Amino acid sequence: MANTGMIGLATAVASAGTVAGAIAFARLKRSPGPMLPAVFTVCAAGFGVIFLAGSVPLMIVGAVINCLGTGMLLPSLLTSAMSRLQYEDRGRGTGLWTSAFFGGSFVCPLVLLALESAVGTLAGAVGVLGLASAIVAAGLLVARRQASAAEPGPLPDQVA
Repeated sequence: MANTGMIGLATAVASAGTVAGAIAFARLKRSPGPMLPAVFTVCAAGFGVIFLAGSVPLMIVGAVINCLGTGMLLPSLLTSAMSRLQYEDRGRGTGLWTSAFFGGSFVCPLVLLALESAVGTLAGAVGVLGLASAIVAAGLLVARRQASAAEPGPLPDQVA
């Protein structure tokens, strides 16, 4: 796609997915921690569709799916990080988190370029990001299950 107007429209449509994901996060009445594996899975699915897309419309669908996931991911990560801080430290923590986020936004295209050089295509580099997202989702799911299995519960004879 070489038409800058179409590129802008595709970007706007994908960005609407980010807004929709953030709205979905706000409407969910649950802790963000348990959602993280599912949210990373949505991001991975979007990257996977982009990787496999044989056409521009399918690539845009993948971008919307990915942005839907990132729209839920960003507030989930921020809420999770801030919940670990004392109230009086949350302003500073939010500033540090935001700095890290925008630092990552700067570095991400450079990582994609390096991955493109390593795997041969930009689509392949996006596929690697999808694989990394899927691995993070699986790791979070395993860690969550291990943590819940390790939590002591009442003994069977003590249950009322």
